[in-house]
Amino acid sequence: MILALISLSHIAGATGQYSINTLAPFYLHDLELTRTQVGLFFTAFYAGMACLSYPAGWLADRLGVGKAALVGHVSLGIFTVAAAWAPSFAWAFGCFLFAGLGYSFLNPASTKGVMGWFEARERATAMGIKQTGVPAGGVLTAMLAPSLVLWMGWRGALAVLGVLNTLCGFVFWGCWREGPVGSEQPFEVGASGTLDIDRSPFTMLCAISLGTAVLLTAQMALLTYLPLYLKDVMAFSPFWASQALALAQMGGMVGRVGWGVISDRLCGGERKGVLVGIGIGSVALLALLGFVAPSASPALLFALIFFSGLCMIGYQGVSYALIGEMAGSARTGAALGIVISVNSLGAILGTPLFGYLVDKTDSYAIAWSALAAIVLSGVLALKFFLAEATPSGASSQPTTS
Repeated sequence: MILALISLSHIAGATGQYSINTLAPFYLHDLELTRTQVGLFFTAFYAGMACLSYPAGWLADRLGVGKAALVGHVSLGIFTVAAAWAPSFAWAFGCFLFAGLGYSFLNPASTKGVMGWFEARERATAMGIKQTGVPAGGVLTAMLAPSLVLWMGWRGALAVLGVLNTLCGFVFWGCWREGPVGSEQPFEVGASGTLDIDRSPFTMLCAISLGTAVLLTAQMALLTYLPLYLKDVMAFSPFWASQALALAQMGGMVGRVGWGVISDRLCGGERKGVLVGIGIGSVALLALLGFVAPSASPALLFALIFFSGLCMIGYQGVSYALIGEMAGSARTGAALGIVISVNSLGAILGTPLFGYLVDKTDSYAIAWSALAAIVLSGVLALKFFLAEATPSGASSQPTTS
């Protein structure tokens, strides 16, 4: 029940975040925006996350999960409603910036909640399940928002998603209970001489932060520009371009659970190797997106979209489990806040740069290929600079209670 509650929180939070790209085909011409400016909306959102993620994580460690989530949802909801009445780019940019400040509370709070309720042998799976709330919120937005637009316009649709977040904050706060798992210690040195996080926390956090930042860059570029790519290159209507985004989000949902199960069960708790494999798959899929022709069969295009979501959206459950185990449950909020701040730079810089590259070259193929090269550099960083470690008390064998 707690995991369902955390997942519901992520579903609601993601509707505010992914309203930016899902509604882009509808407000692009209404607000007279360029593709670069659409990307800057995500820059604003992630700039807000980056500015407050560490303080929000620190507060989650001290105030508790319930209060932190309440602050996050209410703030996100209020500023999403405010964005619905934007008369210009500047107004919307400011609203999405403050909405990102609110969203920054949700990931540290929920990750701390999982650390308090689940032991190491099932943690990546639990993290993956709760992180499915994010693409599930994307699916809900992709399916619901275009229909709401037909009924009440894009402004009304955006306002509805803001109200949903505010209500979810109070429901979460009223239902939350702290977990029974004690304060777990950070990584300890394994038999193979792996690195102890207490001896070098900065080095390890930098490695995982920079390595996953490029995966987040790919994720946000995919989610922001996929509807526009399908509309401009593949001749989809704005409605069906937004609906097709749900397929990528469904792939992300499958990936977040599936990669967690693979990490926990098939790989005996290994996180680094799974992340590297996801990264290699992301590079290959981005390269394929760069080469697919408008005349390609719909089945091939839909398969690429689904598997792109599987890798580029599906990685976060494993990465969050690794971060929580690196820091220990008592410091999970602060550690995740640091990582999210660094990760956000990928969305802040990479998302509008992708749009700028498309604007200047008039070619999505060039932009997808350039993004593949950037992700490859991050995969190499994970491979060669992140040490594999064993969380205290972890075991690849099931235990009985």
